[in-house]
Amino acid sequence: MLTTFNWIATDSSTYQIINYCSNVIFYFLPMLLAFTSAKKFGCNPFVAVVLAGCLLHPDFIAMTNSGTPLTLFGLPVTAASYSSSVLPIIIAIWVMSYVERFAERITPSFVKYFIKPLITLMVMIPLTLVIIGPAGAICGNYLAMLVAWLQEQAGWLVTIVMSVIAPLIVITGMQYALFPLVFQSLASLGYIVLMGVTGLPTNLGQGGACFAVALRTKDKEFRQLAVSAGLTACFGISEPALYGVTLKLKRPFWAVLASGFTGGIVAVIMGLRAYTFLSPGLMAFPGFIAGGVSNILAFVVCCIVSFVTAFILTLALGFDDHEETNDSKTMYKKERPANEIEETLLAPVTGQICELSEVQDKIFSEGILGPGLAIRPQEGQVYAPVSGTITALFETRHAIGITTELGTEILIHLGIDTVNLQGNGFQNKVVKGEKVNSGQLIATMDLDRLNELGYDMITPVVITNGEHVQIQQLAGGVATANTPLLRVKKGE
Repeated sequence: MLTTFNWIATDSSTYQIINYCSNVIFYFLPMLLAFTSAKKFGCNPFVAVVLAGCLLHPDFIAMTNSGTPLTLFGLPVTAASYSSSVLPIIIAIWVMSYVERFAERITPSFVKYFIKPLITLMVMIPLTLVIIGPAGAICGNYLAMLVAWLQEQAGWLVTIVMSVIAPLIVITGMQYALFPLVFQSLASLGYIVLMGVTGLPTNLGQGGACFAVALRTKDKEFRQLAVSAGLTACFGISEPALYGVTLKLKRPFWAVLASGFTGGIVAVIMGLRAYTFLSPGLMAFPGFIAGGVSNILAFVVCCIVSFVTAFILTLALGFDDHEETNDSKTMYKKERPANEIEETLLAPVTGQICELSEVQDKIFSEGILGPGLAIRPQEGQVYAPVSGTITALFETRHAIGITTELGTEILIHLGIDTVNLQGNGFQNKVVKGEKVNSGQLIATMDLDRLNELGYDMITPVVITNGEHVQIQQLAGGVATANTPLLRVKKGE
């Protein structure tokens, strides 16, 4: 924006400093990917970052730029540039996860903390510099060629299809699988279409659908939720709108998919491009300025068309009003005695009680999933807080859902981002559909290993259908497992 409006000159030190700061995350991308990949593959993230640093160290870069052939213990080292690369470090950390497990098995426990990382790096540094790095760089080049070919041969089709299915990608979590393509496109082409552009129409569509719902619904609380989620979607974060409004009401979700189609067509016709990695929404506007006036106009038109399409279609298709379909509160008042609409939840783990606002995940800290508390566990045993049925049990074993006889839905989420571990460090003691008693052991977790991997193991306990419940905290400080934690009252 500063250069577009001629507020600073491109040869000034101010521009140069801001410019290199904007490139830091991309230049050191292998180090960031090393950390997140290590969490995904269940190995030490700090050792992984050291390995990535070996590819980016200024001395190594100077040696590769000198033109002199390099060897390591007589083995040839390919002079490749790894800054802004994606595949080499991901492959290296995947291999490292197996090397670390081998080192874990052969290292005596009393010297494990310094011998295990030493063995890991002694194996991985030569392996990465001689084999994995060069191979990954070659694959990265072919990946860049694939992106360029798709963009050249069928860019219009890719853009439209990806714009339509963007919400489905978010639901499945597959957007993370597209990151290598996105970063490679940005590094090789200087711009991106995947995600940065294709996510824009449906994000604005989510906003339009939510505002249409807010206009029509008679439920005041749901109207507030729809407005809040709609604004958030317009600014680039679609999950609250997706899970809290459009997907729940079904027909507005179809309107959102339609907005992706119309917005994708606009993006193709007007050649919309994003020039930095961003969360697609109105706040991402500066990321489109580099394309000039035509790109700015394409951004504005795409946003307006997508928003209006979803807004009008949601009004036209209609929906089952939240107030009309959610009559469970009336059922409990009519069919249950007053003393049966109150339930007590026990602490599922032993640990320090925290407010949900302390959880480093907006889904919990902002109460999007519902009210509750969080516990920072001190022991690895997890118990059922109430009697009921196991209604949600993830393959990754990081979260468990229990529904009581009165219909209260409780979610116990073991740690933050622990879904990336794919179940490593967790064991379930129950199966989906099983009836459990209050205080029954339902899961265990290896806290030492999970903490060593750098995960925040704070455990939210939330009422996911808590729109019309009141909760009362019954304990403070450190809670002991199977002692009263919350009292839940149903009703207005």
